[in-house]
Amino acid sequence: MRPQQGASPRRARGRAADGPAAAWPGGLRRLPERAGEFVRGHRAVVGNAVRVTAASCVAFYICRYGLDRAVMSVYATFTVVSLGALARIPGSGRQRAATVLTALPAGLVLITLGTLLAVRTWAAVLGMLVVGFLVAYAGTTGPRIAGAAPGMQLLYILPCFPPYAPDTLGQRLLGFLLGAVLLAAAQRILLPEPDTPPFRRLLAGAAEAAADLAGHHGGPVPEPVLARARTAADALRPARIPPADLPAAPSLAHKAMAHAAEAVRTLLNRLDALHTAAGSQHAYRPETTALLRAVGDAAREAAAALRHGARLPPGEGPRAGPLQSELAPVRTHRALDTLGRLSADDRLTYLRRRSLVVQAADSAVVLVLATRLLLGDRDVDRDPAGHAFAYARAHAAELWWRRLTTHLTPRSVIFQNACRFALGLAAARAVAGLLDLQHGFWVLLATLTLTRTTSLETRSAVRQALLGTLIGAVVAGGLLAVVHNHGAVYAVLLPLVMLLAFTAGPLRGLAWAQGGFTLVVAVLFAQVAPVTWQLAPVRLEDVLAGSLIGLVCGLAAWPRGAAPEVRRNMATLCQAVADGIGRTAALVADRAGAADGGAGILALNRAMMLAQESLAQYQSEPRERTARQPDWPAVLVAGADARRGERLLPGRPGRITPHEVGAWLRQAAESTAADYRALARQLRTGDGPPEVLPRPLDLGALLAVAPPVPPAGAAPPARADSAALLVDSVIWLDALTADLARIHREM
Repeated sequence: MRPQQGASPRRARGRAADGPAAAWPGGLRRLPERAGEFVRGHRAVVGNAVRVTAASCVAFYICRYGLDRAVMSVYATFTVVSLGALARIPGSGRQRAATVLTALPAGLVLITLGTLLAVRTWAAVLGMLVVGFLVAYAGTTGPRIAGAAPGMQLLYILPCFPPYAPDTLGQRLLGFLLGAVLLAAAQRILLPEPDTPPFRRLLAGAAEAAADLAGHHGGPVPEPVLARARTAADALRPARIPPADLPAAPSLAHKAMAHAAEAVRTLLNRLDALHTAAGSQHAYRPETTALLRAVGDAAREAAAALRHGARLPPGEGPRAGPLQSELAPVRTHRALDTLGRLSADDRLTYLRRRSLVVQAADSAVVLVLATRLLLGDRDVDRDPAGHAFAYARAHAAELWWRRLTTHLTPRSVIFQNACRFALGLAAARAVAGLLDLQHGFWVLLATLTLTRTTSLETRSAVRQALLGTLIGAVVAGGLLAVVHNHGAVYAVLLPLVMLLAFTAGPLRGLAWAQGGFTLVVAVLFAQVAPVTWQLAPVRLEDVLAGSLIGLVCGLAAWPRGAAPEVRRNMATLCQAVADGIGRTAALVADRAGAADGGAGILALNRAMMLAQESLAQYQSEPRERTARQPDWPAVLVAGADARRGERLLPGRPGRITPHEVGAWLRQAAESTAADYRALARQLRTGDGPPEVLPRPLDLGALLAVAPPVPPAGAAPPARADSAALLVDSVIWLDALTADLARIHREM
């Protein structure tokens, strides 16, 4: 554009820069860049849309136009859509493909059941109730199964409607197999999600970082070493690990990996605290230096074994024996004699520093044993420190049964969600059958996709879904009226409509998803059988019916979601912590009162698992601003501290003497346990925080009744073991008291 006559050059340049002639070339030049930014920013959504569109269209075209099998084409297409778009299978392309192929037997069973139970409405409803619950509840066994559950529900929903046609079962099963195989191939080949580091590699890296950190025996630690240790510990946090890589299944290997992860994170945290605590610059005693060196060697051996990954030959692999030998002199150090020479302000600092060394060594022992168990050595339960590996010799069926029965309680949010979905789907199937709805399948699909864990979220989802479906129905009705029965036009439009729907839905929200899917349904069914524009309003009616059923279920079945359960389960956990404190104190002080076969730890583990699940759902739910909530993660930390003491302290040598010292320990434990019971009652009733916070342990009273250990070389082994056991018990109770004070401060 040339400058106008009499216009200033600056104004002319400004108009030229803003005008279309100058703007379009620059905009065109930036289109590839902007497209690249969009693809990179939404790579996962775009990639999944491409994979689902490609697999479903290929499956549909092969069955519908290549083989002329209409039923087979519908099942092949909806298999891809259900497992690729409706399901949320986590992981890389390889992991997603493996999950899809693993689901083949279950899918064949579900389609067969749906086909046979469609003979009567009552049979289909009963089957929907049972299948809906079992498929949803199966999510307790791991993130991959939980992610695939919504899609697996659809494999029963689709064939359970009239017409009752067992003669088409072969076509249905073949269509399912074709769709699943094509989806698995697409997940593996087309824009696959990148592979993530295996969990064993993360464990090995964390163990190596711990070995480097343990190699510094007093004095300043280089900042890169500390930074690497902290990064490695953070990388093992469950929130940082991709769901598909989490060791969350009830298998022996996953339990060993989770045990090793807990041990190495504790090891890193204790070493970090040891090197940054007060007095860390002072030189360590010879036995402490030797112990830290043994910790580093054990961690490095565990890392090497984890990276190698093969099964352990007899007599090889990381060993816990040398580390336990170096741990004995530190345990028998004259702790009480040292305490007697310190000022009151330095006593707790000394206790904590000494305890950090012992806890680090204990964690390294557990890391070694868990690594050996992961690599096939089931004899770790015979190790002196192997009392925490009671599951090592359990059969796989027993481990799976424990996991499944853990959540079989109304206090479990997983159980609640399974009941909510099963009742909603069964009610939708009954309504569709009794009212003889033309496309009852869409009623159940709407119930499945719109039911949420809270009534607030369900109402929001229903509003968006109805708006999106209304707009989609208008567009679809117009398209069907204009194109009518020109099948070639629908065949060309199908991939475009699918790609748009499966991209816009996840990126723009539920309204776009429902509107796009309505359009996909119209274009797809127009190629299967003759349809008119009336298909669009029928789809709207079905979504409305399914939405109302989902809304009623959301209002009737646990409408507040996880909010009440997180308080109840945290209260139960506090009660379990209090019981664990009492059991551990009885074992340590009196060596009596606990032959429960590990039932106490199992109860504590169950309480922790229910609390973790309810907290995870609570944090994922949109909620209105309410009163200040307690620090729920701090309650979980208290549970972990109680479990760690109950696992380790009773198995240590020694007996608390004299009687006055044991009485002090029992009284301190009873006081701490009473505070946790009071917190449990407070969480159940919703009362305000107490006016008086829990008090720290009275170490002055302990030193008043604890006699000093004789001079070096004069202390009998039993006396030294008793002193070490007492000091470690004090540290354990002090940590639980600190956890309790932190919880109360946040209330």
